Amino acid sequence: MSRRTSAEFLALTHPVDTHRWELKVDESMTGGRGSLFGGVGLAAGIVALELAAGKPVVWATGQYLSITQQPVSIDLEVHLPAQGRNVTQGRVVGHVGDREIITVLGAVGERPPVASGCWLEAPAAPPPQDCPIIDRAHDGDSIHKHVELRLARGCFGFTMFGEPTDDGRSLLWARMPEVVHDAAALGIIADYMPSVLGNALGRVAHCTSLDNTIRIANRRPSEWVLCDNRMEFVGDGFGYGSVHMWSEDGVLLATGSQSLIVRFPDQVS
Repeated sequence: MSRRTSAEFLALTHPVDTHRWELKVDESMTGGRGSLFGGVGLAAGIVALELAAGKPVVWATGQYLSITQQPVSIDLEVHLPAQGRNVTQGRVVGHVGDREIITVLGAVGERPPVASGCWLEAPAAPPPQDCPIIDRAHDGDSIHKHVELRLARGCFGFTMFGEPTDDGRSLLWARMPEVVHDAAALGIIADYMPSVLGNALGRVAHCTSLDNTIRIANRRPSEWVLCDNRMEFVGDGFGYGSVHMWSEDGVLLATGSQSLIVRFPDQVS
């Protein structure tokens, strides 16, 4: 089966001769509870930036301003205030009617390789075929049906599948079987990092993302992506976590981070 690009998977529509795109949000773009999956919003912003500038994304960060329930259409308007020869910086503002619901900032471009190096090491993990599948049962369709997750270490903190670790760290193998693992797809996969929250706290925990950042390291095909998820801090109702994303042969693909509002299932706010 041939894989689609993230642009094809998200099916953004684009009026001619504008820097505007439209993302139609249905169940397949949600986290299973009716609201837009945060990584999908970031991915849509990445695709819009890349299409508007005609260059690959280097980094992007999304600020989530409002929870968005489906079905709805999000208007994405791209602004490119700094257009350089090699690097262009811009932002994507997402609206539903007059309400701004997401802003994505980012840089796109390519430069000559003046130096190279990686000072991180890929963690040891059993291969994906030897790891149990993480079941994320939801009624109806959702983005989860397009992302396969396998647990290599720790537990999946939204359901506590697996065994919690004492270092606030978990390892997940992830893939989107229908989609090329381009920068936008990595943005979707990176949004499973918050599952490490429950792993770190030792109990089921819920969260809402305030921001979501991804930085692209190497662009190379990999059937599976190993996500090294780390919970760094929780306090005063907030939490900070990060993810390092590796190819199957141990090459760093991207790094990501998020700020989270932390709550437990029995809490309303």
